[in-house]
Amino acid sequence: MRSYNNVDCLYFCLYLFIVVIKASSLNIVKVDEQAICGIKMSCLECLRLTHCSWCPKENKCFSEKIPIYENYCETEKIRHPNYEMSLEDNAICACTGGQMENNCRRPGIAGPECSGRGSCICGRCFCNVNPDPAHPSKAIMGEYCEYDNFSCDDPKCNEGPYHIYDMMANEQNHYEEIEKQ
Repeated sequence: MRSYNNVDCLYFCLYLFIVVIKASSLNIVKVDEQAICGIKMSCLECLRLTHCSWCPKENKCFSEKIPIYENYCETEKIRHPNYEMSLEDNAICACTGGQMENNCRRPGIAGPECSGRGSCICGRCFCNVNPDPAHPSKAIMGEYCEYDNFSCDDPKCNEGPYHIYDMMANEQNHYEEIEKQ
């Protein structure tokens, strides 16, 4: 069970009381989102809310928008990240410190994570957004960043996507044929 000291409870109750008074005077009934952070009991519950932060040292969820928490837990605080995943996956990733199952290598293919064309964040590949600034239409895509729209230079090529490993195999076969000649 989580324990609170009297000062935390008193401040939290006063804060809620002031919010309720303000809301009732305006005939508005709503729950203050910042106050909700204080009732979350785990990092995962806490960081599912985008406005909350987690202090692992104190095992406490809080909102930096509440004045007494502005500089709270500065050295260890975990903020809600945006890894362009679901709220749940973002929270899991942040709470585990990015140590999730590494799923950034294509099964059965030896090679670098994310085909060497992206970053592995929490077990998921995020492809390089702009691989060639001189040609902004070039794009890398795929679960392992294994496709692009620019690797094929054969006259039969249309606008991709092209599988990088197929291209590498074709190039290797081409070089082997040249060496045989």
